[in-house]
Amino acid sequence: MSTPELTIKVERLDDMPLLYGFIEQMGIQSAIDTVIKPHGNWTGLSMGWVISIWLIHIISEHSHRMDHVQDWVAKQLTSLQQISGQALTELDFTDDRLAICLRELHKSDHWQRIEALLGNRLLRVYALKEEKVVRLDATVGGVNHDPQKHPLFQVGKNKQGGYETQFKLMLASLDPLGLLLAIDVVAGNQADDPLYIPCYERAKAILNQDGLLIVGDSKMSALATRTRIAAGTDHYLTPLAHEKSEPELLDGLLKQFQKDGKRGTPVFLPQDLPNDGSDPDPEHALAAGFEVSRTHTEIVHGTKVIWDERCLVVCSRSYQQVMQVSLQKRLVKAENALRQLTPLRARGKRQISDEDSLHKAIARIEKQYKVQGLFKVTYTRDISERQVRSYRGQPPRLERQVRFQIQVERAQEAIAWAMFKAGWRIYLTNAPQAQLSFTKAVLAYRDQYIEENIFRRLKGKMLSITPVYVQRDDHAQGLFHLLSLAARLLALGDYTVRQALAAQHEELRGIYPGNPKRATSTPTMERLLQNFDNIHLSIVHLAGQMFCQVTPLTAVQKRILCLLGLPTTLYTNWVIA
Repeated sequence: MSTPELTIKVERLDDMPLLYGFIEQMGIQSAIDTVIKPHGNWTGLSMGWVISIWLIHIISEHSHRMDHVQDWVAKQLTSLQQISGQALTELDFTDDRLAICLRELHKSDHWQRIEALLGNRLLRVYALKEEKVVRLDATVGGVNHDPQKHPLFQVGKNKQGGYETQFKLMLASLDPLGLLLAIDVVAGNQADDPLYIPCYERAKAILNQDGLLIVGDSKMSALATRTRIAAGTDHYLTPLAHEKSEPELLDGLLKQFQKDGKRGTPVFLPQDLPNDGSDPDPEHALAAGFEVSRTHTEIVHGTKVIWDERCLVVCSRSYQQVMQVSLQKRLVKAENALRQLTPLRARGKRQISDEDSLHKAIARIEKQYKVQGLFKVTYTRDISERQVRSYRGQPPRLERQVRFQIQVERAQEAIAWAMFKAGWRIYLTNAPQAQLSFTKAVLAYRDQYIEENIFRRLKGKMLSITPVYVQRDDHAQGLFHLLSLAARLLALGDYTVRQALAAQHEELRGIYPGNPKRATSTPTMERLLQNFDNIHLSIVHLAGQMFCQVTPLTAVQKRILCLLGLPTTLYTNWVIA
């Protein structure tokens, strides 16, 4: 009697079932398959399923390289078949097929329809319709591609003020969860200003409601952008780039404020307000300021648009202190640099010999240290002459040497005004005061870090939008769209868990290695996924039958699945053939 053949194969499950469950909740596969109809020669797994499984690989393996996906699928084939319920094979994930997916995702008509379908579904499923704060912002990513061959990758100014070959992303996201609504990928040398209106219009079309509050940085303060938002019956909140567009406005408002002798309205964080209804301690004020109103009239598509605009003049205490310290340091450096323009005559000490060069040098230093008008600079000119006798055939001559002696004095009145003005900014909004008070406006803009969380994720270890390994522009643009889907998933995970914990008035424990008692009410999706390491699927083949055994879930893992609204059956219901 022969012994039945026994074979055992072990595959790592880890967070794959969880990610699949969340991707299914978001409706990514159905949205893609609804929009993208592949060529008739396409066979096997649908494009929506290919992209969904690829997303699992990207988030689980922290890699978006196409050449790794097929081998990964081959190693997890049984697991992925069981999770998805699809008869997939490793040949569904060749480089060529993934490249076709990227080319389809790159097409603007396809991508915008997918974004609209996803946005509408997420708003409905996650009950986000009441949220009306949309944030717009742009970021760049550096690459090593040749700008002569790649229109998408061009030399532009990066966030550090330098120049490099890069691409640019413009994002629209929904508060309070930082959910991506729309993303535009453009060449790295494009200006930010024209990118706000198209992204705003797409976000508005997805939300399909009026009265949105659109929050953005100072580049959104261009009059054309504000006009378009006002014409769309929505509201904006943006700091004014006053030095660029209205350089005299801040000085005029502050001088009138000083003249009136009024006290600014203090702004407090909610936790700094007393519970007994008493007045808060003025020392705890986050900021203070005042506001004035004005009216704008502009023409949009032949229609006159008239709206009232509030100028919120705000001084942040911490920002003012930083700016004042910075000004003091710049004054010292500029004063030293000005005095060193005219050194004593000595070997190696070059002298400025004409007034025009001296004026240019003074202006250059004042511009470098941003201290224009803060010094009174005077100078005298010393001229010395000496007779040089003839030498080696050279005729005798009269040699004249000129030395300027510079006197530098601080303009105390101008410096005092600059110290007072430091830390003040103008914020513009057309939202009525009843809807957006002075305090609410300041705190709303202070939450701009929510948008930065999206950039952090896209550029972080898990999604790693750079470096870019693909060489074609359409592949790169499709890849950025794909990674934005992963960013949506992570943001929704954050929001879902935090909302569940808040509803239960509880915190989550046991998710920090080495510190099981540490608790948090605001866990990140990245942290939660880390707790699903080392979950294995054992596949036993015996006598023509297949048996599956999954590593039992811990109490913490079950708790996380519950908070995410996912069933534990993702890890327990495995078909035994």
